[in-house]
Amino acid sequence: MSPHDPEPRSTPRSGKASVRRVAVAALSSAQIDAMWRLYEEFYANVDRASFDADLAGKDFVLLGTDSGSGELAGFSTVLFFEVVHEGRRVGFYFTGDTVFHPRYWGQKGLHWATLREWIRWKLRHPTTPLYWYLICSGHRTYLSLVRNFPTHWPHHLRPTPAFELGLLDVIGRRFGEAWHPERGLIAVDGPQPVLKAEVAPITAELRALPEIELFLRLNPGHAEGDELAMIALVDGRAVRWMIRRWLTRARSGRRRTGERRR
Repeated sequence: MSPHDPEPRSTPRSGKASVRRVAVAALSSAQIDAMWRLYEEFYANVDRASFDADLAGKDFVLLGTDSGSGELAGFSTVLFFEVVHEGRRVGFYFTGDTVFHPRYWGQKGLHWATLREWIRWKLRHPTTPLYWYLICSGHRTYLSLVRNFPTHWPHHLRPTPAFELGLLDVIGRRFGEAWHPERGLIAVDGPQPVLKAEVAPITAELRALPEIELFLRLNPGHAEGDELAMIALVDGRAVRWMIRRWLTRARSGRRRTGERRR
């Protein structure tokens, strides 16, 4: 039995994550305990009280479970909120604690589940722009935003426009003294939650990427848990671009699998 199982497995693990939306209020104590165990396994400087507080402040969880065994594969906590900036109402999709077991890395279940949430929100708010708001100390999370959104900030090729700089500051103030607008970071003195270094090291190949170079320059304290604040515009162009990219990668993966089987 895995330490992340809310209950004993009766069928073998498939290795494929199935992701669904679960309201925070609908989570069972066993599910929350399993989420905490997974989070604690891969993150340093964490405690249960802070984890529970972060969860309580979110609307729902995108909960990943193994499609065979039903054991917890990972999760992402989510909050939708709106602000008024320069007379314009703007919506935000904010992801909090997020972790998936490495055996499920590279799968798109979380991506498709997130896309469904964005589309659902836009159908209810067709005239309100929507941004993904992300604060990240880990390069994998950072790359998930910059590689999937043509319009994002900070960007390695162009400066952040004044309106988006203002949005980052308006939201950053919610974090009080932890927000450092001159650096665009959420950071506090003392230990902060951070992905354990051995889980996803930054290789020389990754360091050569211009996006990672920017990440390391803007967030030199990432290994101590400092979080870079980022936003990405969620619009029709971004959605179409992501879907094409994911489908192209899926087809390429199937071709490679077929070639290996010949």
